[in-house]
Amino acid sequence: MTIVERAGLYVSIFIIVVLLFLIVFSTHGVLDYKMLKGKEISVLDQILAIDLANQKLENEINSLKTDMNYIKHVAKQEHDMAEEDELIFKDKSGNKRKTP
Repeated sequence: MTIVERAGLYVSIFIIVVLLFLIVFSTHGVLDYKMLKGKEISVLDQILAIDLANQKLENEINSLKTDMNYIKHVAKQEHDMAEEDELIFKDKSGNKRKTP
């Protein structure tokens, strides 16, 4: 192998090593890609959780608009309301007892 061929081989190897280094460690390289892919998965999981929460809220809104039994349940359980012929007694500890 001549000196020119050997020099060409070394230059080619050097260029290949530099290009591989740039591909792996540059700002748009493989390491950044893997990091961004992990963030994407995390964001997609958050979107899924938020979509499920939104669906539950939409169902509750629909029930509050249309289901009278659900409205009564919410009024009694969350707002301590009673029907016309119903009395609510609370003892000192805050426990409730209803009588018809």
